[in-house]
Amino acid sequence: MSTVNTGYEVKFAGTAVLIDGLVVAKVTAFNNDTSISEEDVTAAENVIPGTDVLHGEFTPIAVNETAAIEGITIERTTSGRDVGQSELKDAAQKGKIVTIRRIRNTGYGDILNGFFTAFNETGDVSGVYKFKSTFRVNSVTEVVPGS
Repeated sequence: MSTVNTGYEVKFAGTAVLIDGLVVAKVTAFNNDTSISEEDVTAAENVIPGTDVLHGEFTPIAVNETAAIEGITIERTTSGRDVGQSELKDAAQKGKIVTIRRIRNTGYGDILNGFFTAFNETGDVSGVYKFKSTFRVNSVTEVVPGS
């Protein structure tokens, strides 16, 4: 019996940083990292049969998520200054809540809300401001087409 997969590769596209609902940067690289905090709940009944050794037992107590992102800032044409770059840096320096919107070509994706825990920006003669940051994800909202 053969199984046919009607799916396709997930392409990286449609990822942007928003501040107050306005796109201020395009994300060119995204690395999501999840860690689980746990608590030791080993008890006397966890003895390995025939020994005096306890078998450790743990339970998850918190899920922590961060994202390492890189990208380019976007300058608004209605303003004469690098508004996107300024807003990104301002958000990082003041601990403002920031949104990362990741929507694939299919219309599915997610919206991440959180704040920068590290932020680095560079600019050179190429004329493009680039940034690298670590982003603490506080909440994730799933996006489905038509929603």
